[in-house]
Amino acid sequence: SVKYGENLSRHANFSTAPKALSVLFRMITGEDWNKIMHDCMISPPICTVGRNYWETDCGNSTAALFFFCSFYIIIAYIMLNLLVAIILENFSLFYSGEEDALISYSDLHNFQVTWSMVDINRRGILPVRKVKFVLRLIRGRQEVDLDRDKLLFKHMIHELERLHNGEDVTFHEVLIMLAYRS
Repeated sequence: SVKYGENLSRHANFSTAPKALSVLFRMITGEDWNKIMHDCMISPPICTVGRNYWETDCGNSTAALFFFCSFYIIIAYIMLNLLVAIILENFSLFYSGEEDALISYSDLHNFQVTWSMVDINRRGILPVRKVKFVLRLIRGRQEVDLDRDKLLFKHMIHELERLHNGEDVTFHEVLIMLAYRS
């Protein structure tokens, strides 16, 4: 066990698996990972040298430098790629020009125009009773045909009323509902 330092303490160390995972998670967030590394690099005369690895409370400078730097670089690379992938996936789902996308630019524009005709105050929220009007006015891929889809129309309105207790509904909530319906 390495002697405790400024950042390596009884709460932040590698003595048990839960504490080690906590320290590794702390390092992933970027919080003082280099200070923990320096605490693990402690060397004499600050620590006690023993006959073997198990009897000393000194750290290993080379191993600490290699482990902490490689861990941080690999995790930072993975997290950055994960973040970029999530952003691109969400962007491509909603704002793609492809026909198989959930919503195309023209669908979004059509919905904006229809919404703005009903939302005369330009607040971005409408009562559920006015959303019924928006759903009747919308045309294109998001259109709800009342002759064919009367049950779907009733179900969508019921869900909005249930989720919002008859209160106001936002532009984005209705758009997402229509996008996933189509």
